Amino acid sequence: MEPLSRHRVFSTGDVAAGEQFACRIWERNRTSIKEGSYGLRWNHLAGDRVTFSYIQHDCVVDLRAQGPLSDRFRFFLHDFGAMEHLTLRNPSVSNSDNVVVHSPGMDLRANLGPARFLLVSLDGHFVRSAMEQRFRRLSPYRDWLDVLPKSPALQSLRAFTCRMVAALDAPEPALLDAASAREHAERELLGLFTECLAEVAPGSVGRNESIGFLRVRRAEEWIDANLGEAIGVEEMAAAVGVGVRSLQMSFRQSRGYSPQEFLLRRRLEVARQMLTRARDGTTVTGIATTLGFFELGRFAQRYKRCFGETPSTTLARSIDL
Repeated sequence: MEPLSRHRVFSTGDVAAGEQFACRIWERNRTSIKEGSYGLRWNHLAGDRVTFSYIQHDCVVDLRAQGPLSDRFRFFLHDFGAMEHLTLRNPSVSNSDNVVVHSPGMDLRANLGPARFLLVSLDGHFVRSAMEQRFRRLSPYRDWLDVLPKSPALQSLRAFTCRMVAALDAPEPALLDAASAREHAERELLGLFTECLAEVAPGSVGRNESIGFLRVRRAEEWIDANLGEAIGVEEMAAAVGVGVRSLQMSFRQSRGYSPQEFLLRRRLEVARQMLTRARDGTTVTGIATTLGFFELGRFAQRYKRCFGETPSTTLARSIDL
């Protein structure tokens, strides 16, 4: 089944209609057919900070688009086919191997053949704020953003994006029904994207220095006080007045794990507390989504790994008491 199949918003074989629909992203755009019969199908699901569009395109075209209407970073994940991006920098190609990123305000000229791809749009203000937490000075994005290098961070971004889209398109999507889980998922995706940008950004990075045990403990206390919020490492670092990389390094040195791993552990512990105090009407799904877990299968696996039993077993024992 194609991604976001439950969210088809547009389908046409008419070039003019396709151009008009694309105006919601680019104010001025023009499509010139070079080969084949035109066909465009667009599945679309918008969130507060992350929007997904699955686009299927049938022929070879020259695409020129100007004047983006929103403050968004965008990246392209291809299932099939390729797009040659002709921006201010050197030409680059997005395909099943390469992930290309566009920054806000970037006009697009592209050679697009028959293709199927996921276009992910992310809140520009958040991404810039997160990057400012990591870099003292940063060159303009359009001067260096291009193809993301292959790395564990990019693998994590790809995998999480696909899982999130699958969860959004499920027959009974817990992610859509629970605002808290959706907000946490969007925040995690934004964090993974920022990690990818930070790997290639040419800015000036602050010094990585140990922040000491007391600040690590303060960070842990702040995390405990904000477990129900959609937070990431940038918010943690800002709360204790240190740089992101210093916080990550100090957690590794003093705890043996990352701040994000501490956050996950604490949410699992709180989930167990809620399950052990449960009464009739309590559900595993309700507790998991309240704490930001949107993939119930993965939640159950992590829970069992930590506590030696499934969350449903803990819940059943509590209700029987």
